[in-house]
Amino acid sequence: MLWHQIREKTFRMKLTALVGGSVLLDRRLVAGGVVLLEGGRIVAAGPAAATPIPPGAERWDVSGQTVAPGFVDIHIHGSGGCRAEDNAPGMARHIVRHGTTWFLPTFISNEIGQMLTAIDYVRGCVGPVPDGATIGGIHLEGPFLNPKYGAQRPENNIEPEPRWVRQLIERCGDSLKLVTIAPERNGAIEAIRAFRATGATVAIGHSDATEAEYLAARAAGLTHATHLFNAMPPRQWPTAQTFRGTKLVGVEELILADDGVSADIVCDATSAHVHPALLRIACHCKAEGQLSLITDAMAVAGLPVSEFKMADGQSVFMHPGEDVARLANGGLCGSVMSMGGALRNWLKHTGLALESALTMVSEAPARAVGIFARKGSIAPGKDADLVFLGGDLTVKKVLVGGEVRFAG
Repeated sequence: MLWHQIREKTFRMKLTALVGGSVLLDRRLVAGGVVLLEGGRIVAAGPAAATPIPPGAERWDVSGQTVAPGFVDIHIHGSGGCRAEDNAPGMARHIVRHGTTWFLPTFISNEIGQMLTAIDYVRGCVGPVPDGATIGGIHLEGPFLNPKYGAQRPENNIEPEPRWVRQLIERCGDSLKLVTIAPERNGAIEAIRAFRATGATVAIGHSDATEAEYLAARAAGLTHATHLFNAMPPRQWPTAQTFRGTKLVGVEELILADDGVSADIVCDATSAHVHPALLRIACHCKAEGQLSLITDAMAVAGLPVSEFKMADGQSVFMHPGEDVARLANGGLCGSVMSMGGALRNWLKHTGLALESALTMVSEAPARAVGIFARKGSIAPGKDADLVFLGGDLTVKKVLVGGEVRFAG
């Protein structure tokens, strides 16, 4: 932005200048960067030498801190004792303290009537939450999943009949941002086309689709993969009697080899969801900006209790030494992580650069659901959703639309 433009803006609205911190700009950390904020937006950002601060601007010294875009969580079922289906604003107020500034309340597969009721409720909550993160819309993780995979009740995973697809689309309206579906279900390809026509992102998940089914889904508009390596079993080696020397290809390999598909991944502290080697493989296969971290968190996240009910009535449990949620039989059922926790876990397990990890919790998910024009990076014109991290990567302060929503 030119100097005279900044000066003219100063007379209309007061500027705030963030100075002295390390700022994530174009996927790189710039020491001593400057970010200028005005009216809830970023008006300029860059190295100090190239980013003049107009006279009269209020200066915030953030020396010793990392300034990053607000975290974007596109897959979260609950947190702080609040479920997506019945207390999304409560979730918003809890997760903002851990760096999330925009999120998609994520519904598990449930009886259709209950899902429609939850949609009506959350649709009325979409938007900024006082003292919380912004509710960006709805993620339907179901009910059109393969009942063989995942922790959701098998009987709630139904075929995507046109009437059910139509009802979900009509009730969600423009709040529908992401849909996870198994392409092998009867009618799934037509459903993918219908969901994509609304502008929502469509993802493969809880699936053992064949290559033909995967390719049909891609042609219909599928562009994302939900929790890569989880609830999508790879094709196994044939038996000794049937072995012909060729390893079969499954959904995971198809996703990894497909440059047109982004993916998200769960990275918990003990690698219960995904082995560190697979985390690194995913990072090598997906271009920067294509691989997102998610929490897949349940309502029990952040609570001192060890048990909580999901919307479908099942109990989930957490155990000492883990940041995952489990069913009574010990099976994985999401996590009890925050996005800040996922970020720190990723760095611990992979040893990759902080810049890359910060991109995975901001830019990549924003791109996946089509909001990168407003969210996910620090650039002029973007919303002033920012996270200030200390040297140990704990969250010190969070801005949503330029307003302080958390200060530790």
